[in-house]
Amino acid sequence: MVELSRKVVKPLGEEDKIFRLFIGGRGVATYVFWKLGGHRVDPLSGDNPLIIATDPLTGTGIPMSGRAAAVFRSPLTGIIGASNLGGRLGPVMRFTGVDILAVLGKAERHTYLLIQDGKVEFRDASHLWGKDAIETEEILLKEHGKNAAVLAIGPAGENLVKFASINHDIWRQFGRTGGGAVMGAKKLKAVVFVPDRQQVEVAMPEKLREFLREFTPYFVGEKSVKALFDAGTMRLVELANQMGFFPTYNWQRVSLEGWEKIAWPSFRREYFLRPGACLHCPAACHRLVESRKYGVSVDIDYETVFALGGLTGCADPDEMIRLNDLADRLGMDTISLGNAIAFAIEAAKMGKLGAKLEWGCGDLAKLVEDIAYRRGVGDILAEGVREAARRLGLEEIAVHVRGLEPAGYDPRVLKGMALNYAIGYRGADHLATMAYALDYGGYAGGPQSLGEEKVRAVAHMEEVSALFDSLVMCKFGRGVYDTYPGGRGLEIFAQLLTYVTGHKWDGKSVRDVALRIINLTRVINLEMGAGPDSLPERLYRPVQFEGKEYRLPLEELEAALKTYYKLRGWDDAGKPTNEVLKELQLDFLIGAR
Repeated sequence: MVELSRKVVKPLGEEDKIFRLFIGGRGVATYVFWKLGGHRVDPLSGDNPLIIATDPLTGTGIPMSGRAAAVFRSPLTGIIGASNLGGRLGPVMRFTGVDILAVLGKAERHTYLLIQDGKVEFRDASHLWGKDAIETEEILLKEHGKNAAVLAIGPAGENLVKFASINHDIWRQFGRTGGGAVMGAKKLKAVVFVPDRQQVEVAMPEKLREFLREFTPYFVGEKSVKALFDAGTMRLVELANQMGFFPTYNWQRVSLEGWEKIAWPSFRREYFLRPGACLHCPAACHRLVESRKYGVSVDIDYETVFALGGLTGCADPDEMIRLNDLADRLGMDTISLGNAIAFAIEAAKMGKLGAKLEWGCGDLAKLVEDIAYRRGVGDILAEGVREAARRLGLEEIAVHVRGLEPAGYDPRVLKGMALNYAIGYRGADHLATMAYALDYGGYAGGPQSLGEEKVRAVAHMEEVSALFDSLVMCKFGRGVYDTYPGGRGLEIFAQLLTYVTGHKWDGKSVRDVALRIINLTRVINLEMGAGPDSLPERLYRPVQFEGKEYRLPLEELEAALKTYYKLRGWDDAGKPTNEVLKELQLDFLIGAR
């Protein structure tokens, strides 16, 4: 644990116990957040703990295991803020000897942390303050070596934009819920990890090597991994517009005219450079593209194209690349950014915002910069859609859940996502259950189903999601790990944890961890005043697609929520009962609500 205000470093304690109860990643970080009292503090105070955690599998070479998780109180939502990222951070943290880092306090002056040789140094960052996130990383890598891993914020984080990101490896981010603003409030520009080894010890190395010899060829050839290698997440642009779940014009339509221009075949023909991969991942799902018009290259994905293209009505690949590059450099979550811009365009057209904005590409780059530097209307939009709508009296057009703007899956068409967004622990969080994969894949009754079969499937996927976040594995591995002939679902993770830690794990103990994390998070959010499980007004209005009307009745979602609460053993208001908490060894939470 690092205390910036006093420049003190001390151990957290209880490491063995908490890793056994919560595995690592999001689970461990959420528990530490609770123990440090993060639920009682202002998100932009120095007392808000910023916790970055790995897990036992990180750095072992297991495919898709090289991620890290961050937890803090979100300045955007006021509840649990969390994110995870790939790149090299997770393994390099462990190669540096760090499994979990908790940062408290506020530095007296602009600071970055240097972690190497078992020590933490507090370095002056005055020469870095004001520089963009990519430039900051390049400077620090030049100074501390290319093997280092750097976390950095851009001007948006420095200016406390509520959805500012923490950036890494040029194009990777702790993107959602405003971690960059938490660092900015602490006057913490960057964290640098310099490794002193290139591997981590495991309890049963021969067993793990044997597993990897058999599993890796299967992994590379599995159909979902092949799909990722072929087109990354960009393949969803075409699917979303053909099925009609691509949100456009601030969630008023579900397909974009001219979408073919921003679908993967267009990008591949005119803009594609090469695939990119996180450390220890053969899938290489990242799509590196270049705009010759603007002279910039980015790692583009579906969510960025949906948010900066679909929501704003802009179908121009060069503009997508330009705006993506700006967001990366300035340090902002593109999902929240695109939602904020779309809200602003509609508000301006209603005469409620003092700016001339139109649907389409326009001069969106200037608005992006205005948000990062809090200039003019950008100052209002930097607060996020919920607060901007409150100030302007436009709650009826604001699309968010608990303050978090949604990703690119319309819940009127993909109804599993209605439940996903309503119960999401971060707010409208598409990765809370990954129900979009159930919906567009036709599982559990198909995309228009929200009956008991779908609710059970969504609840199961919520457990899988919590587990992946705590193993800190890429969720794109949900298919390949579940279909591997040598072990299915939770059993394969129990097997891997046993090989790596030497402790005996089985499917039940692994599922118990997932349930423990879901209930822990739920109680903390309730303690912080999380509102009811619901969706914004706009998403209950019907939408038309190819002559058919899609609607999400409130009563349908309420019935699904009732079924979900019953499955979880919660009361009718969605609160975990004392019996459930005791069963999951969460007795310390009893009475907290």
